[in-house]
Amino acid sequence: MHGVEKARLLHLLWIPHFHCMPITISVIRQLLCLVHDGYLWLEEPIPIIAELIHHIFRLPCKGKDPVTIVEGKGSDLVLVEAMKEKYKLERKKRGYTISNIKDKWVCIATQLLASKVMRKCCVDEVLALVVTLSKQCTEEVQFNWSEFLCEEFLTNCHEAQKQGKTFHYTWLLLSIMLVVGELPEDS
Repeated sequence: MHGVEKARLLHLLWIPHFHCMPITISVIRQLLCLVHDGYLWLEEPIPIIAELIHHIFRLPCKGKDPVTIVEGKGSDLVLVEAMKEKYKLERKKRGYTISNIKDKWVCIATQLLASKVMRKCCVDEVLALVVTLSKQCTEEVQFNWSEFLCEEFLTNCHEAQKQGKTFHYTWLLLSIMLVVGELPEDS
């Protein structure tokens, strides 16, 4: 079993993709109105917590906090330079292109994180520290992705509601809605 699987990143492949069609956007706007203070307010408030995300996607809920690496983006320039040199990352408009990464597992992990987990990344252009995070995942470092996604999701909901910013976690909100609709009442 490879490090990416042990880090449970391959579980992200099971996440459905919802196209940005007008009907999807309309449903998301309506659902966003139901998210407040960490709850999805339906008939009864459903807490949006890391355990719920773990229950749905089987992402790890124990391990290192990915925020410690991602938030250090301006402070550890030596690490950034090392990643740029090691993987021949080229600077583009929104980040570094990952097309030159020869290690297929680092490339796969980077694409999974960029497309599903990180908010401010494109699939093919990422921060150098996202590559660092991906490399650590391939080395079997365990991260608490459930807690990270929960915090990012709630922050992104607030930004979309209050500041009109783009909502990145359509897949997560729709998945939560689909699953909580089928949960037994005592869950």
